[in-house]
Amino acid sequence: MSNVSIPSRAAVVIVGGGMAGLSCASSLAQQGVSDVVLLEAKTLAHAGASSFGESRMFREMYSDPVLCRLAQEANRLWREEEQRSGEILRQTHGLLFYGESWDEETIEGSIPGARRVMDDQGIPYEALTSEQIADRFPLKPRADFSGLFEPTAGAVRSDRVIAHWTRTARAAGHQLIEHCPVQAVDPSSGRVSLQSGEQIEADQVVVACGIWSQLLLAPHGLAPKLEVWPMLWAHYTVDPAQADRYPQWFCFQQAQGDDGGLYYGFPALSRTEDGRPKIKAGIDWAPEELRVAEPNAMRKDPPPRLVQLLDDFLFNNLSGVQERVETVISPYSMASDVNFVLDRLGPRLSLFSGGSGQAFKFAPLIGTSLARLAMGLAPTVDLSCWSRERDAVRI
Repeated sequence: MSNVSIPSRAAVVIVGGGMAGLSCASSLAQQGVSDVVLLEAKTLAHAGASSFGESRMFREMYSDPVLCRLAQEANRLWREEEQRSGEILRQTHGLLFYGESWDEETIEGSIPGARRVMDDQGIPYEALTSEQIADRFPLKPRADFSGLFEPTAGAVRSDRVIAHWTRTARAAGHQLIEHCPVQAVDPSSGRVSLQSGEQIEADQVVVACGIWSQLLLAPHGLAPKLEVWPMLWAHYTVDPAQADRYPQWFCFQQAQGDDGGLYYGFPALSRTEDGRPKIKAGIDWAPEELRVAEPNAMRKDPPPRLVQLLDDFLFNNLSGVQERVETVISPYSMASDVNFVLDRLGPRLSLFSGGSGQAFKFAPLIGTSLARLAMGLAPTVDLSCWSRERDAVRI
């Protein structure tokens, strides 16, 4: 924050420079709101937060019909965002849900549940047998596995999106101030106090700092009930001869011992510095002993046992995987119902939290809704499923 002038007043102060904060800033810019200050404790979408990386999934394949409809609205807004940016922000290559079929919902839903919702809402998909999956993709599914392939799904190029929102906000005159940690927020007055001792008087405050929102809201009794999960993902180099065949996928398996059974992966979207194609893959659970309530207590180094489980799954269930070349822990803020919190907490304060690793696909809807709340308007769609007042997040 050296040599940065901190304003004493602003129409809107956004706390947090990740997906939610930057999408809100960009949406405010599109609405002509220029007196905006965004404060980020480190750097925009930094590696220690949940918005870091090159890719996120987008899809409409949900077991929950409400989330399915919200995903459809988010995809409509993504198309508008791409028109404004003039660049490709998403790559459509389909998404494969495959694995065991049982009617218990997981963090990503279930195969039977997703099929029912897609049938009900007329979303196109292909039902695949284990043999068909193995023929089409370099995967090694068990004989009892089945799959659903959604052809209109794909990957959000999250690194490009972050750059686009940053340009949009700065072009509108917003101040995006990095290395500027916030000490406290006063919900009644809109006063934002910085760790440097400076203060900003804001007409509206948007708290969108992920797992760290708990620290700002707890003194006022406004923090939703969330856990922090350290989530592991990595990049693996793959056989160049098979690089174009890898799908975007999510594998459902019931937990066995300390193996939570849920894994996901992306196509080869990028290469190493020496030109080798690589895929991103990750684990979609965190052991209970690693889940914490205090954000700063989260483990930041990749747990060896989880790394071993991810390696074992990739090397045993995909063909052509060669070497793990990058390993990352991302913090997920999780409500017990695995849904978000996007709500107004008072006349001057709005919140987005509980992103659960799934929020980026909804980013334009999240940003637009936060911007409307900051402008004194209601969101354009029913977001009651993300209410701060629902039982899952009330303390």
